[in-house]
Amino acid sequence: MALTRKLLVITAMAKHDLADAARRLESFMADLDEGRTPEEGR
Repeated sequence: MALTRKLLVITAMAKHDLADAARRLESFMADLDEGRTPEEGR
């Protein structure tokens, strides 16, 4: 559920600030590549 929520936040941000959303997505993808996943309550 946290993974879906994180992606929804990034998608919503893209509607307002594409550059910031791109940075967040890059960071999120790097975390996933390193085996880190979003936790509930973060």
